[in-house]
Amino acid sequence: MTNSVIGSSFETVAEAYNRNADKYDEFIENNPNLMRMRQKVYAHVTSLLPQGSRILDLACGTGTDAFWFAQHGYTVHGIDISDGMLERAHEKAKQLGLESRATFEHLSYTDLGKLNENQFDCSFSNFGGLNCVEDLRLVADQVRPLLKRNARVIWALMPPFCLWESAMFLRGRFHLATRRFSGKSTVHKEGLDYPVYYYTPHQVEQAWGKDFQLESVRALSVITPPATNKDFAIKRPRMFEFLSRLDDALESRYPFKYWGDFTIVTLRRK
Repeated sequence: MTNSVIGSSFETVAEAYNRNADKYDEFIENNPNLMRMRQKVYAHVTSLLPQGSRILDLACGTGTDAFWFAQHGYTVHGIDISDGMLERAHEKAKQLGLESRATFEHLSYTDLGKLNENQFDCSFSNFGGLNCVEDLRLVADQVRPLLKRNARVIWALMPPFCLWESAMFLRGRFHLATRRFSGKSTVHKEGLDYPVYYYTPHQVEQAWGKDFQLESVRALSVITPPATNKDFAIKRPRMFEFLSRLDDALESRYPFKYWGDFTIVTLRRK
């Protein structure tokens, strides 16, 4: 993939999120399904990283995750390619008084060499920001020099099979049911189209190479609806609670851990 193609694709993604920046926080804050998934990610990260750890947040958006970690004893540097998202992140940092613990920078995944080496304890990315990248090795090669010895990689990515989406085949929604199967689809956002790529844990492990060991794989939303569906949890709270408990029981079990809306892939530097 050439740099010109990368630039063109990333520019489209950046513009789509620029147009969406003013609405982004409202959607995620009023989505109980997404809030539940986010809390599960936080519990996973904090079970592995001691307070005081320094986190590199890739595709940080408006800083939702960065601020949570900053409020719970971590230091975070977030990068993103959307000026609109970063403007909101800077505003929130001032409002929350977290400017010293949560910092933000306009950087592409391919320009991380501008950052100092050996400074981060964890490379973190949540809810599919990295699914906009065609080759994860491009990101891994840029991030690798920035990580300390024994650092962790914790990425929540969309996998090529989602059980809930696939079940939509029974309702005649064939495109939704099968859109991930080829490993690539097109997203329509804010009047713009851009490609999205779906990754297995094995592909993530391959991208990082032999110096990193796969520690765990966990699914987010196998039995519960995908993150974009907030109405189910609101309209059917009892059913949602039941499915959430079932989800908790299945998230780390084979084969269900590969079948979620997202997969939390965790690696550790040897």
